Amino acid sequence: MILQSPIFNPAIPALVDKTPADIPGLFGKLFSGIIGIMLFGATIWVLFQLILGGISWMSSGGDKGKMEEARHRLTNAVTGLFIVFASWSIYVIILNFLGLSPIGLDGRIELHLPSLFTEP
Repeated sequence: MILQSPIFNPAIPALVDKTPADIPGLFGKLFSGIIGIMLFGATIWVLFQLILGGISWMSSGGDKGKMEEARHRLTNAVTGLFIVFASWSIYVIILNFLGLSPIGLDGRIELHLPSLFTEP
């Protein structure tokens, strides 16, 4: 039997006293955190595009070309928001299929941002 030494990395306190057997769980948390950050970033980007599209529409001054460009930006932003949340729902369905549900015991969906660097 080969004994595995614990992981020691003082720069990332969350890894202290973890064994290589804990790596799949840590990787799952990291992957889930990356998905959460991407979802948050995409939502903020869509909100930013909606605001820019609305400002462009209001400042078009009746110019048909500018209004069409603003309408195109708003349509793309709403479509992007739909795609982001559809992909997230597919991600949740895949996790449920694999038995790794992000839905908590009380039925609420829990989305946590990762924290690699914790304060001592």
